[in-house]
Amino acid sequence: MKKLVVMIISFALITSLSACGNENINQESVSVDRKEDDTDKEEKEDFEIVNIGTFKAENFNGETVTEEIFGEYDLTMVNLWTTTCTYCIQEMPHLEELRKEYQDAGTSFNIISVCMDLGKVDDKNQDNLATAKEIIEKTEVTYENLIPDDALLNGRLKDIQAFPESFFVDREGNIVSEPYIGANSKNHWRVVMNKELGKLED
Repeated sequence: MKKLVVMIISFALITSLSACGNENINQESVSVDRKEDDTDKEEKEDFEIVNIGTFKAENFNGETVTEEIFGEYDLTMVNLWTTTCTYCIQEMPHLEELRKEYQDAGTSFNIISVCMDLGKVDDKNQDNLATAKEIIEKTEVTYENLIPDDALLNGRLKDIQAFPESFFVDREGNIVSEPYIGANSKNHWRVVMNKELGKLED
């Protein structure tokens, strides 16, 4: 019992160092470089695969993006972030580099992001959107960044408690991983991505 309590406290401390709470997203924080074998501990054995469903989001150019975006790749990482989350922004260049690395190697893998403090498609916060566009330009991210619609906000993205949060989706729109909460190093994300890609081959 004592070991279980220690493990729970340790996990809470690690998460607090790598993720912003939803109610205090201006708080400064640092990312944590976890050990490679920690990725197995982040998944629950009783994880149930569900479909992300239909949606009509919008990219930063005002173009409609639907669930069909997942059909273009075997696996897509969905990364949730906010404009006030420092370490969300710090890990963006690493995600961009990894996406390019995998795609250049011929791997059918993609990354998309959803900015969670822009409001929604039909009620956007224009000031935050301007800030988000500046961040994307500064970090030189080229993967798709989305503004969610009601379907996403009332579905998989409902009640998100910490940022960044990431999860993986297959080409049929099935969410095939537990959430990965908190910012990670480039090497740690590579381990996670290799594991999630490997699960498709099982």
